[in-house]
Amino acid sequence: MIFTWVMLTAAAVFGYLAYDAARLSTPAKDVPYSLTAKGWDEDVAHVSLAEQQKRKQYNATRGIGDLSQSVWLFGVLCVGCLASAGYSFYA
Repeated sequence: MIFTWVMLTAAAVFGYLAYDAARLSTPAKDVPYSLTAKGWDEDVAHVSLAEQQKRKQYNATRGIGDLSQSVWLFGVLCVGCLASAGYSFYA
């Protein structure tokens, strides 16, 4: 029975994380390079705007800065935990 509660709690956490990632999700091409660089602890003060635009396009082609994959990941984990809790409850 404790496993069921753990899985339900995990499903609630993953559900919230999926909701939060969906709320914050924007296409990678719309994310400014300065925000991506800040996440990597890079200083953009010495980088020209043209170079920042090139790096932003490079990141957009690889999906860096896009949270849509995180939405799917947390959504699948939430559903998996709910299924596991349901199976353990009825088993």
